[in-house]
Amino acid sequence: MTNSSAGEPARQESAGPLLYRWLRENDSRSPAEAAPALGLDPREAASAWAELRALRLVRPGSAIGETDVVEPETALLGLLGTLRQKRAVLSSHCQELTSIVSATESLLERYRPAAARLTERVEVEVVTGLRNQQRVLRDFADLPRAQSRTLHADTVPSRTMSQSLGSFLTEKGRMVRRGVTVRAIYPQGFNSARWQCKYLAEVRRVGVELRLAPQVPCSLVIGDLDVALLPPRPDQPEDPLIVIRGAALVRTYAALYDDHWLRAFPYAGPAEVAGGPEGDWLTEQHRTSLRLLANGLTDERIARSMGVSVRTVSRLVSEVTRNLGAHSRFQAGVLARARGLV
Repeated sequence: MTNSSAGEPARQESAGPLLYRWLRENDSRSPAEAAPALGLDPREAASAWAELRALRLVRPGSAIGETDVVEPETALLGLLGTLRQKRAVLSSHCQELTSIVSATESLLERYRPAAARLTERVEVEVVTGLRNQQRVLRDFADLPRAQSRTLHADTVPSRTMSQSLGSFLTEKGRMVRRGVTVRAIYPQGFNSARWQCKYLAEVRRVGVELRLAPQVPCSLVIGDLDVALLPPRPDQPEDPLIVIRGAALVRTYAALYDDHWLRAFPYAGPAEVAGGPEGDWLTEQHRTSLRLLANGLTDERIARSMGVSVRTVSRLVSEVTRNLGAHSRFQAGVLARARGLV
C-alpha cells in the first residue's frame, strides 16, 4: 500500500503500522473490519497482524473475536520485563550447564579412575602349521622381556626330538645372554637316558635355572605376565599352538607354573656328587629313585614318576641298596637321607 502527496514520490509503508494506526483511529475491536478498510490482501493482513502480536501492540479483547490496542510504551515495558525474566532463566541455565560440565569432567578425570576395576583385554590365538608355530616360538625368544618360564611335558622323549631340543637350547641361551631370567621344568623321566642327562646338563650350562618334577601336566611357555604359549603335545603334533595374551589370564598360568617350581627339585647333573666322595657312584637316576624311595613309594609308582620301566627301577634300587650297605629298601632310604645324598 502506498501514500503520496503532491510533488513527492510514492513511499512504500509497512502494513503493520498502517493497521495499528487504523485500529487506534477507528477504535475498532474487530480484526475482520481492518483488512477491507485498508485494502490489504489476505497475505498482507496476516503479516501485519503477526507483527503487531509479536510487538505486543494488540491483545485479545474482553469478548470473543475482539482485539484491544496496546500503547507502545506499555508494550515496550512488557517486552523489557520478559527480557529480564528470560535473561535470568538463561543465566540460571548457563550456570546449571557449567555445573554439569564441571561434574562430568570431575567424574571422568578423578572419580572414575579411582573406582574403575581392572579391565584387561584378553586375546586367544590358534596357530596351526609347523612353520607358523616355529615362527611364534622364535618371536617369543626375540622379544624383549624380563623372565621366561617353561614346562616340558615330555615324559620320555625320543631322539627324533633332538632338533626341537637344540632350538630350545639355542633360543634360551640367547635370552640368558640378553639378561633374561630363564627357568625350565622337566619331568623326572626326562633323564632316563645318557643323552638326555647330557642335554639337561647343557641346558643348565647356558644359564637356565633347571628343575625336575615328578609330574608335569602340560607343556607351557610364559613370558613375563604378557603372554602364555600352549604348544601341542609331542604325540599330537597336528594340534594347534595356543597363544594367550593378557595379564588377567596369563597370571593364572604363572601361578600354576610357580606351584610346580616350588614342588620340583634342582637338577644337580649326572657328574656331580650329592654327598662328597661317598656319592661318587650316584647318577641323577639314582638320586631320583632314592628320593622317591625315601618317601615310601613302590617300584611301580617310582617307575611311573620317572617314566621308566619297573625293571629299571628294580635295578636302580638294588644298586643304591648295595652301595649304601643297606639290608632293605627302607634302610636304604633312611641312610640316603642321613648321609645327605637326597
